[in-house]
Amino acid sequence: MKVSLSWLKQYVDFNWTPEELSERLTMLGLEVEGVEKRAGEFEGIVVAQVITRDKHPNADKLSVCRVNDGKGERQIVCGAQNFQAGDKVPLILPGASLPPKAGETQPFVIKVGKIRSVESHGMMCSSEELGIDPEAIGHRKEDGLLILRGDAAVGQSFAEYLGRAGADVVYDLEVTPNRPDLNSVIGIAREISALTGNPLRIPEAVVPVDASAPSVNSLVAVQLEAGEACPRYTARVLRGVKVGPSPDWLRSRLEQVGIRSINNVVDVTNFVMIETGQPLHAFDYHLVARLESGLPTVVVRPAAEGETFVTLDGTERKLTSGMLLIADPTKGIALAGIMGGRNSEIQDSTCDVLIESAWFQPTSIRRTSKQLGLRTDASYRFERGADIGVAEYASRRAATLIIELAGGAAAGGVVDAYPVPVTPKEIELRHRRVREVLGIELRPEEIECHLQALGLKLASRKPRPIDDTAEPEPVTFQIPTFRVDLKREVDLIEEVARLHGVDRIPSTTPRGALGQHPYDAVYDVLMEVRRLLVGMGLFEAQGQTLVNDAAARLVTPAIVALANPLSSDMNVLRPSLLPGLLDTLRHNLSRRSGDVQLFELGRVFLPTDAGPKEGWRLAMALTGARSPGFWSGADRDAKCDAFDLKGILEEFLESFGLRGVGYVRRSEPSSLFVESASIALGGKLELGQMGQMQPSLGKLYDLRDPVLLAELNLDLLLAKRNGVRSFKPLPAFPSTARDVAMIVPEATTHEAVLAVVKQAKVANLESVDLFDVFRGRHVPEGHKSMAYSFTYRAADRTLKDDEVNAAHQRIVEAFKASLKAAFRE
Repeated sequence: MKVSLSWLKQYVDFNWTPEELSERLTMLGLEVEGVEKRAGEFEGIVVAQVITRDKHPNADKLSVCRVNDGKGERQIVCGAQNFQAGDKVPLILPGASLPPKAGETQPFVIKVGKIRSVESHGMMCSSEELGIDPEAIGHRKEDGLLILRGDAAVGQSFAEYLGRAGADVVYDLEVTPNRPDLNSVIGIAREISALTGNPLRIPEAVVPVDASAPSVNSLVAVQLEAGEACPRYTARVLRGVKVGPSPDWLRSRLEQVGIRSINNVVDVTNFVMIETGQPLHAFDYHLVARLESGLPTVVVRPAAEGETFVTLDGTERKLTSGMLLIADPTKGIALAGIMGGRNSEIQDSTCDVLIESAWFQPTSIRRTSKQLGLRTDASYRFERGADIGVAEYASRRAATLIIELAGGAAAGGVVDAYPVPVTPKEIELRHRRVREVLGIELRPEEIECHLQALGLKLASRKPRPIDDTAEPEPVTFQIPTFRVDLKREVDLIEEVARLHGVDRIPSTTPRGALGQHPYDAVYDVLMEVRRLLVGMGLFEAQGQTLVNDAAARLVTPAIVALANPLSSDMNVLRPSLLPGLLDTLRHNLSRRSGDVQLFELGRVFLPTDAGPKEGWRLAMALTGARSPGFWSGADRDAKCDAFDLKGILEEFLESFGLRGVGYVRRSEPSSLFVESASIALGGKLELGQMGQMQPSLGKLYDLRDPVLLAELNLDLLLAKRNGVRSFKPLPAFPSTARDVAMIVPEATTHEAVLAVVKQAKVANLESVDLFDVFRGRHVPEGHKSMAYSFTYRAADRTLKDDEVNAAHQRIVEAFKASLKAAFRE
């Protein structure tokens, strides 16, 4: 659902910044997926009023004016002669720019400056300077300034004054399926109104009717032959309309939310759909066939098995008997709740219009939409449950706007086929229960005020107890038809929590937890893992539990398939976090730079004889530059490699309480890895795997740079970690370092070097650090140079050089014997 800031402000007043509105909507439960700031026409130009006009002290043809721009007064020097105090004119503010004139490439930027020694803070504009034809906007053409209408609002943007798109902010909102009322601008504005306490302004919809116009009942009839699938259908007739282009304001509103302008009649139906959440459809009245009695009739019926119908997109569709069709006595004219038909669409020659506003069963629309593979803005709203109570208002609102924009007149009344009107449900609320669930003290008046602000009506109140100290009496609320999600008392309590502010509800220990489960151990461990990895610079990702089988088989052939998958892309339970992490990697790289380092914590599912078995896993993915873009140094542009991933794993495992972890290199590539190693504890128990992804797979996922992946069995890590942490005092005596550079066969690994050092059992050796690996000049082919630094320190004294040299020589001899190492001088 897309909505703009300026559109919302038409229905409710608020003074939040775009960022504050985004935060408030999120706290109300409307996730803001994207925010787009759009520059409009005539940005920085406002309607201003001339307060005074005085002669310039240093120039006969200039005036010094005091001008009100809506926020205060400013001084303007002007050379025009056709205005006087009290006139309203367009004013461009400092920092804004005028469009370039013919032959110019750069816009003219307005600055604060002196004109003949008098400061001027902006510029009053002529129509020529603005690049507009004054007669085209209903103004007189004259030399000098563009004089605006007297009813122009001071401080209003000039674009709004003209009815054009000004600078605006468009929000892309994720609306949960249980809140269909939020698929409308009015629904979102209602939430803001409830939060601010400012009144909600719902536009009046009074349809002008010609006294001589016939009744709508003499022009059209409605037959409901599928009452369960369509319990309400309204039809209204407008005559004498003129189909043409929509005005700028309407076209701009629709384009902001991603809807293409078609013509003034169709655009109004789309506008009202976004405004109210009620999909509408407009038919050419004269293309609706008549009954034998001579009255055009709309028939809501199931489609015949195999019946064909051509929708507005020009596609012929074969229908089944389970699909709902809007028809006339001879043919289908619309797919109910989804799309209209070619045979009854609004055309340039249309003069009489039939407006449909109905309510269709969500399951019927969802089933038809899925079977035909046809999703529309209308089907999206009907699938989630539109408001059956707003159908007639939406019809009136559309008729009012069409007559305003396209002329014509409405037939008297509306055909409202509504055999069994819906009775609003009622829910009883106990004030005491609100306190128990939320854990905060709220006065009964506050609770009732929050709910009434959302449109709920106080239906009844049980008699107040004689004892004033007793609990407040329960109250019953009538639920409006647009709130299909409110079904139980706890739903009302949730609404109170939303408006009170979830962030204002303190965290407390659940009742009954003490002495039984004082804390959630698994949660604490997961938070520790997150803290460690975030501290190392990785970002957490959260993927889907369902993946496609092809991606899952890259990791293992053992998968748990779904019996009835909703999609081929989500047909198995994930056996590993890596397939989902690759999708997340691709998603992030397509929206930001190519440097991403992610981790994910989650459950995986493996098949067993007893059924799927769950397990916790930790996965990591690295690609792109090793260092941030602002980093300086020799390796600024270096890409992540296996050693970066290995370093992160070693640091994490050490901090997590696991020591003695090694890496066993695999000799053969796999479908996922071109090069990989198993991560083992004590050389035996496999904790996970790491490696570099196959380049061909990287191309499939649109990943250009090498991708390093790792996955650990978190259940094993928890079982084998040493929870006891030990600390030792800082050393009291200095250390001594010795370096060694040796040439060894290419196959020699760092692990092998450390194993030799460990077997040598050298006293007072504190640490071993690899600081250089070199291949090239002076190094024989098939060999490499590895340089290490050894640190020696005694706990009770300062070591002498002889002791250090003897210990170091022992290590050198071990290298010669075990690694066939040659030492560089």
